Amino acid sequence: MNTHVVERDGLRLHVSAFGGPKSGRPILLMHGGMAHGAWWAPLAHELSAHVRPFAVDRRGHGRSDWASLERYGWTHDLEDAERVAAELDPGPWILIGHSQGGLLSVHLALRERIPLAGLVIVDSPFQPRAPALVKAGKSFRRMPQLRYPTLDAAVRRFQPYPTPHHVPDAVLREIAHESFKPSGDGGFVSRFHWRRFQADDGPRHPLNTFEEDVGRVGVPTLVLRGDVSTILSAEDHAAFVARLPNGRGAEISRATHSLHVERPVEVAAEIVAFATTL
Repeated sequence: MNTHVVERDGLRLHVSAFGGPKSGRPILLMHGGMAHGAWWAPLAHELSAHVRPFAVDRRGHGRSDWASLERYGWTHDLEDAERVAAELDPGPWILIGHSQGGLLSVHLALRERIPLAGLVIVDSPFQPRAPALVKAGKSFRRMPQLRYPTLDAAVRRFQPYPTPHHVPDAVLREIAHESFKPSGDGGFVSRFHWRRFQADDGPRHPLNTFEEDVGRVGVPTLVLRGDVSTILSAEDHAAFVARLPNGRGAEISRATHSLHVERPVEVAAEIVAFATTL
């Protein structure tokens, strides 16, 4: 695996390149909230036999720079992704987003500033303003930046959201080790900048009309769901696919919201099959 650094808005954005055939189509992997590019490693290694996956750490996540509060928000994330894609490859790209990264990917497709061949949505909510998700967001906003006395303590406490999950223990430990950095006072702190939760895009936030916006996505789109996901229900999955002008859906068995980490072989097979139709 190689790494790239893309600069935008005075920030350094970290990108992991997982190799792949020179003739392979470029794939941009967009992680969910509080996550980072290393969450994609199991899937990216499966995909790299066929395509060229790149995973970006969004600002305030992973190894990318933190920013001040006013430099967080939906528009900054969209423009960062567009800059990363423009610097890495002319495309056309396949854009793959998990959870919040999938919501961002829909709006990246609508902006039409990244040449796209297709879109893959991985267990993103069809109703991101549903009461349960809004309530969860409010609880996260009340939490302080997570700090631990040692890296071992941080790794022991690390869990994906939401639980329960089926991520293998060894894989979870690898992700956890990538999720913390020295705090400067002898301890360790989450690489996710908790102040991101305080950013407010105002009453005209694009997610307010997400369900309607999905109907304007012009590129072929695959929507994947874990069969025991608590974020994307079977009913909402069907509605998501039906709303898309050129959509198809697939369900991964024995998988939760973190299906790309839990069942990378099965998820990769669905994506490769989809990519061959583009």
